[in-house]
Amino acid sequence: MRGGTARQPAMTTIDVAVWIVVAVATVATLGNALMAILIVAPSELPLMAGCTFVLVVAGGFASWRHLRAVRQANDARNELAVTKGDELAARDRLSFARHSAALMSSLPQDEGIRAVLTESLARFHAQAAAVVGSETALAIAEGVDEAEARAAVERVALETLKSGRSVTVADADEQVAALTAPLRIRDDLQDVLVLWRHGHQFRTDDLDGLSLVGRIVELSMENAALVDDVRSQLGGTLHAMVDLVEQRLPNYIPHSSRVGASAAALGQALGLSDDEADQLRVAAMLHDVGMLEVPESILNAPRTLTAEEQLVLRDHPFHGAELTRVANFGPLVQEAILAHHERVDGTGYPRGLRGDAIPLAARVLAVCDAYVAMTSDRPQRARLTPEAALAELRAGAGTAYDPAIVEMFVEVQSGLPIASEWPTGTYRL
Repeated sequence: MRGGTARQPAMTTIDVAVWIVVAVATVATLGNALMAILIVAPSELPLMAGCTFVLVVAGGFASWRHLRAVRQANDARNELAVTKGDELAARDRLSFARHSAALMSSLPQDEGIRAVLTESLARFHAQAAAVVGSETALAIAEGVDEAEARAAVERVALETLKSGRSVTVADADEQVAALTAPLRIRDDLQDVLVLWRHGHQFRTDDLDGLSLVGRIVELSMENAALVDDVRSQLGGTLHAMVDLVEQRLPNYIPHSSRVGASAAALGQALGLSDDEADQLRVAAMLHDVGMLEVPESILNAPRTLTAEEQLVLRDHPFHGAELTRVANFGPLVQEAILAHHERVDGTGYPRGLRGDAIPLAARVLAVCDAYVAMTSDRPQRARLTPEAALAELRAGAGTAYDPAIVEMFVEVQSGLPIASEWPTGTYRL
């Protein structure tokens, strides 16, 4: 049976009572019939015999119907037991699959796979669990020879790679058993999930459970591959966009690289995740990408800009946010670029946001961008010393910059390269 174990029909107290009543009634009927034969006239014997036959047939039919009802009831109980067993087994499989999905989603891919394999040892009573592909991720039970287990899982995985189907191994001679589930990434069979052990074979429903876990691992690996593709594409787009800005704003690359390193370090110190810190670095690299939409006559003007030209220049955060949106960079990147010229007192641009209404990433970017600009050479002045630049930041805390972020930057700045270690440039804000 799949989940429950069928029970043989059992004779209940009611069944016994019914059979006793039927037997007594039958004996009584036969007794009465014999007595009647002795005392009735010969002419009445056919009638009496007919009545006796009818009574016996009726009793037998009633007994047969009762026996059939008992069997049907027992069959129904057995079917219910099997159904309940199947339901419990299905719930158990789904529960472990959900747990596996939680592990894969909460941990880096390699750690998630190892965690799922380790817990599969206990769940399936296996001695080895592995994902076999270009490399083998292996988890083994205590006391198991690793070399033997690795050779066994790789051997059975090869059978799955050749056949393209799940493989069940139950070798009575060698006393080993194995189950496999193929893992297809974008319909390409690249890896195999394997369970292996000495001794008795795996249960039939273990293959169903392993297939569910395999699907979870498969989806996780496929998602990771998609993320890698997106990152690769975005990386190419990032470098292309930065190169374009560099053509219009000389020394933009060293400037934005310094801002990116400072912003990522400050973001992590403020409690941002590694992914958020990486996005903040990207935002720093692209913070002035909107300058691509500003006419070169304004960017390269050898004079003070007119009020109208200043308005055009101040639109570059809008253009930058739109360019990064079209290029499929994330919301954090877009928001940081859009708001990196805002001031906490509300006098910044382009929207005049105030205080916490300015996204955290933009407040971080504003501090780092200002510090890097102050410690870089400008056409109109030489760079400031780090101490002088930090004093300027503190002076602007509460008006231009978030005071808490400024103080955190002061702590973080000591761990960053000093200004003389960075490339110099004449980047113009």
